[in-house]
Amino acid sequence: MIVKRYVIIGSGPAGVSAATVIRVKDPDGEILLFDRDQDLPYYRTELDTYIGGSTSDADMPLHPPTYYQEQRIVLRLRAVVTKVQPSERWVELDGGERVSYDAILLAPGSLPLTVSWPGDRLSGVTTMRTWEDARKLIRRLEETKQPVVVVGGGVLGLILAEGIRQRGRPVVLLEREPRLWAPVLDETSSELIRQALAQAGIEVSLGEEVVEINGANGLVAGARTSKGRRLDSELVVVAIGVRPDIGFLQGSGIRTDRGILIDHEFRTNVREVFAAGDAAQGYDPVSGLFRVATNWNNAMEQGKLAGAFMAGGGDPYRGVILSNSETFCGLRVSVLGLTQLSSPGTVVLIGRDQDKGIYRKLVLRQDRLVGAILVGNTSGEGLMRRMIVEGNPTSPTEVKSKFLTGVVIEEILCS
Repeated sequence: MIVKRYVIIGSGPAGVSAATVIRVKDPDGEILLFDRDQDLPYYRTELDTYIGGSTSDADMPLHPPTYYQEQRIVLRLRAVVTKVQPSERWVELDGGERVSYDAILLAPGSLPLTVSWPGDRLSGVTTMRTWEDARKLIRRLEETKQPVVVVGGGVLGLILAEGIRQRGRPVVLLEREPRLWAPVLDETSSELIRQALAQAGIEVSLGEEVVEINGANGLVAGARTSKGRRLDSELVVVAIGVRPDIGFLQGSGIRTDRGILIDHEFRTNVREVFAAGDAAQGYDPVSGLFRVATNWNNAMEQGKLAGAFMAGGGDPYRGVILSNSETFCGLRVSVLGLTQLSSPGTVVLIGRDQDKGIYRKLVLRQDRLVGAILVGNTSGEGLMRRMIVEGNPTSPTEVKSKFLTGVVIEEILCS
């Protein structure tokens, strides 16, 4: 009997879920899971609550250590893949070791974006991506009483600001755009989130960014901003976004753009090379573009589907859309699809309940639901997502009856 060897690069949600599905579909296959991280696969979505103190070390791992042994998944941590050679079907690790494969899943995830400021090399300027990063941040928080400066008002910056505040430290969050989570939120939803953060004691300043880090003896002592303010601080957390970790694919022949380009079966342009998760760039049926979607649920779904195809067959992927659901200081927020459309013929339906802090914005184009912002009440999110992905015809009247009952409705026809 020929035993198939599956190599998976990345032990995040995509990699682990793929390995689990492969084991079900191929009980005899050999599964090797590589990751540069030092920790057992863990819930990256809980890093903020871990920092805040409400999630313990015991709660972080996805599975107990025995799980990988029981599933006969060879988990190799602190293993950095530096090269992939598809023509000969092997990968090379940073120590020079080469490992062969029959099928490979590229699920390396993403790396934090960095900045270039005077003083950005000082000790106390940090990013956040791993469990070890969170441990280091907690140790630094225990050493300072000064306000912590968080740079970036996207999802990562918002949840980190909350976690740090829960540790009892003052927080100043700077966002250079005029709105929080600017690519997807409008002014109203951004303001509702800002108010929730303010009630939690987090200072939010929009249209302001760091221009210089001040230091003393190699340590951060403060930050100067674009508005001329001097913020006294010993810790600056940079949370301006992430980028797919695909540098190791250079020269491999595997097609990349912003991420690793995949088809509806998670295949790349190279035979038996698949990709999923934060580093994969799949087709977005709403925009008509290929998109990288960096969120946990998307990575889990893609990993499961990709694992099935690697092991012999699965269900075709309907496509990737912008989809994210978070809670910021007790305020539930979900965004789906295209939320900023204003082209002629676009219909925007807005439902408000100011007393309850509810804001629901739904966007229709050519009689199809293409986007939504939900704040304070995210009911119907699953159905909305399905309607957006499937592209089934609908109407403003139907959308109102399904999703905008009990709120004051405003209908806007873009021209």
